[in-house]
Amino acid sequence: MPTNAIKVLIAQSDGLVITEFMLGEGIYLIGAGSNCQIQVGSIASEHARLEVKDGLMSIEDIGGLTAGGVYLDGAAVLGKLQIYSGQTIQVADRWLQLQSISAVSSGEEEGLLAGRYQLIRQIGRGGRGEVWLVNDQQVNQELAVKRLPGELTGDAVAMNDLLREVEKSRHLNHPNIIRIFDLIQPDEEPPFLTLEYIDGQDLALMRLAQPEQLFKWENLRPLMTQLCDALEYAHRSRIVHRDLKPSNMLVDRSGNLKLADFGIAATMAESLSRSSMQGSISGTSVYMSPQQMKGELPRASDDLYALGATFYELLTSRTPFYSGDIAHQLLHEEPKPLSERLSELGLHNEVPDAVCAMIMACLSKDPSKRPASAIAVEEWIGGVKTVSGVPPTLPLTPETLGKEASPVPPPKVVNPTNVSRQTVHQKVSEAWVMIESHDNKLYQPYMSLVALLALGLVANMYFNFLKVDFLLFNEKLGPIRAVVVVLVMWMVLSTVGQYVIKPKRYFCGGCNGKLKNNKKGLCPHCEVEVS
Repeated sequence: MPTNAIKVLIAQSDGLVITEFMLGEGIYLIGAGSNCQIQVGSIASEHARLEVKDGLMSIEDIGGLTAGGVYLDGAAVLGKLQIYSGQTIQVADRWLQLQSISAVSSGEEEGLLAGRYQLIRQIGRGGRGEVWLVNDQQVNQELAVKRLPGELTGDAVAMNDLLREVEKSRHLNHPNIIRIFDLIQPDEEPPFLTLEYIDGQDLALMRLAQPEQLFKWENLRPLMTQLCDALEYAHRSRIVHRDLKPSNMLVDRSGNLKLADFGIAATMAESLSRSSMQGSISGTSVYMSPQQMKGELPRASDDLYALGATFYELLTSRTPFYSGDIAHQLLHEEPKPLSERLSELGLHNEVPDAVCAMIMACLSKDPSKRPASAIAVEEWIGGVKTVSGVPPTLPLTPETLGKEASPVPPPKVVNPTNVSRQTVHQKVSEAWVMIESHDNKLYQPYMSLVALLALGLVANMYFNFLKVDFLLFNEKLGPIRAVVVVLVMWMVLSTVGQYVIKPKRYFCGGCNGKLKNNKKGLCPHCEVEVS
């Protein structure tokens, strides 16, 4: 965002702003050296370089991994990157937020929003808007308000998408999920979201305050249980988070985890990306599943991948892929085991083997190889098997005024005129039910018999101890022809195993009915779209 001057806010690891100042055009060094204009507690004398030139801002990591790296909205900075007003830079023990003059002056710090919400103080700011603590004067209650960025407010399609996500997420009522109340669009004012206010810190900031900037498993375990509980509840309600990461997980002063931004942050990122705002997903790409990176419809398995990436970072101080070509690594390379990552970073952390195995399973490229659900993650490591809260449901039978509900379900309503106009968000619920695959118990015994038969024939050919004319391997057949016959038989029998017996069986994730294959379509048993 072009600007001639920027305001820099410098905060410590707990989010408390310790200083702020204005910068004009020039090059500014960030580090521990006496020649650095911006001082941070780094092991490098010169850790990063901030440049303001020709109305643009950029950041460059000059300290390297030995100094801990530089992070822009949670993603590692490699080379020189352009930055925008509202983005957050992490350098060593300091967090820097950069605001353009226009962004700073637009804040109505002493005013009312929609004539009702009194602004108290700003509690967060990023590339996707400001978060303020407000007092709702009508009910005298403190709330959080997320003020939306200007690029979003002028996009009618983006606002419709966001309103749809708010309508879905506002029904989530769980002790570990931050409540979303409403999307308010007042006349002649920018729109904003009203949310439950949580007095606490997010896990990203809490990790930085831990020894060696990573959590010990015994401290993380209770938070993991609450997180899995919240995810299981949301997934049963057919809602995917799509932007799971430590900065969206807040812990209040009582130690309760609260998951924020269900569907909201991801929807805003997509809308901002569509408006050509660079860097709109830079803070979340390191937690994305390969399927989400490729733009496939969101599923619960995407959240389970992000769950694994989140715990990988909290236990090792780095995400599975944090430098270089993230997208290529995410799609084509396997993440390093936790022990290997800790070793290469020179860190030590006692993580139980079951936890390591669970995290690596969540990070599988193939969604079918990830845990089946968030509660399965808990069960894997011996967690609680119950889920708090009751998912919001729609009535299955019509209710009539003054009468009991009809025992007959309402007829299906098909509106073909609206099918072609559906957005991706409307199609998510239809494509929700996943195809589950299970190993075919007959396939391995069958292939073992085929292998034994092939070995027996080869042995027969080699030793030539049976010399009956009708056998395949006798002196008249010849060794070359015998090898060809074995290969042909192996190919035929393997093909029969692959396409007739089949190595896997497929079932509908909704009714558990058996399917012919793993292709998308209607389940023949419950007639729900499976994907």
